[in-house]
Amino acid sequence: MFTGENIQFLQQLHQLKEICKIGEGSFGKVYKAIDLTDKSICAVKVISKLVYNSTTPEQDIYLQLNHPNIVRCKRISENKKYYYIIMEYMEGGTLAQKMKEKHLNEQEAAVIMKSILEGVNYLHDRSIIHRDIKPENIMLTGTNVKIADFGLSFRFSSSEGTFHKLLNKKCGTIIYMAPEQFTEKYYSKQVDAWSCGILLYMLLNAGQHPFYNKDDTKYEFINKILNPSIDIPQSMTPLAQDLFFKLINVNPIDRYNVSQALMHPWITRKFHDKIPLTYQQQLDQFLKEQQIRQQFKLLFFLQYLNHNSPRTQIFQDSVKELEQENQKKEQNQTSASPSQNKFKILQVNNRIKNQCNTTARVESQGKFLDFSLIQKSNFKKSMENVIVFEKDKCEKSQNCSARSLKQKSNQMINKFFIPTSFQQTFCASNKTNLKSHRKLLPPLKSK
Repeated sequence: MFTGENIQFLQQLHQLKEICKIGEGSFGKVYKAIDLTDKSICAVKVISKLVYNSTTPEQDIYLQLNHPNIVRCKRISENKKYYYIIMEYMEGGTLAQKMKEKHLNEQEAAVIMKSILEGVNYLHDRSIIHRDIKPENIMLTGTNVKIADFGLSFRFSSSEGTFHKLLNKKCGTIIYMAPEQFTEKYYSKQVDAWSCGILLYMLLNAGQHPFYNKDDTKYEFINKILNPSIDIPQSMTPLAQDLFFKLINVNPIDRYNVSQALMHPWITRKFHDKIPLTYQQQLDQFLKEQQIRQQFKLLFFLQYLNHNSPRTQIFQDSVKELEQENQKKEQNQTSASPSQNKFKILQVNNRIKNQCNTTARVESQGKFLDFSLIQKSNFKKSMENVIVFEKDKCEKSQNCSARSLKQKSNQMINKFFIPTSFQQTFCASNKTNLKSHRKLLPPLKSK
């Protein structure tokens, strides 16, 4: 019975006819009944006003919802002791019963998961956190999947705008609660994303929980979540694993929200699409792009300075002048006469010979001569080259006689050759040495 009151009174007041009890929750009981207004089968949730003291009653939330993936509320009635929430009846039962009866394949699990995520996303768009997403609160009817039981839901006031208020109230079923929820830290709508991740694993593994075992205590279960080590079955594809791990990330900032999960290729079944990034990944990518942009700006600025600074212009002008001078020299070299080229070649050869001869030493009678003698002898050779050049010049001009050429050469040799004083001293020393050698020789025998 709904209450201990007269059945006829209930029928007249609430237009309901009880059939049987089908469930019981933390805040009330659920009955199967007949709605006398349209004579259809409905589900009636009876909530005690003494037990349920909430600032946002469930019936107020139900009246604001209208989505194909949320159980439809037909109307709400009440008396002094109870609330009566008349909802559509879901003949398929709960998701928990479905997972016990049948092992779902990946395609079926993806369809169910997409419906759950769309319903939760609808709630989050209206600033409502469900806080109790679990298989017992997911109802099935035919191919439809709908979310029920908003007894622990929380709705934000419109004055808070787009910012979600952070809560620290522990509520919900602990094995489906996010880490920040049971550790009594501040949390927001990301707790529902965690619960959806647990449902995803259970759908693909015949209802088995990724962390909880029947023999675990509360503290053991909490330690498993804070230090996760999950056994991933082989039947779970890499895309499903990627979505699962992004939904159950311990850090809420690194965790997917519901709208991101809906765009994942495993949900959309478009396997070649890109996997959406988490907010933290998007932030890291944005910072990297900013660094690259700053580096490009710095390069462009340096190039601008390089092209427009006065120093670079002066340097470029000097380089151009040098290039022009080199071009003129090349042109002069190509246009020079053969005699000039021959004289230049002789000059280069003489320089090389002088460099080689300056390091040599001439030894005579155990003594080293002065380097000036070597230099003068080299100069004599160079003067001979000059005479050859003058001779060629005179032969071309045909104005100089042989006698005049000989006179010129003698004058140049006498002018630039070794002085007579040095010749006399050198020759005198040689004569004395020869005399000393002659004294040592024995006299010749006469026949």
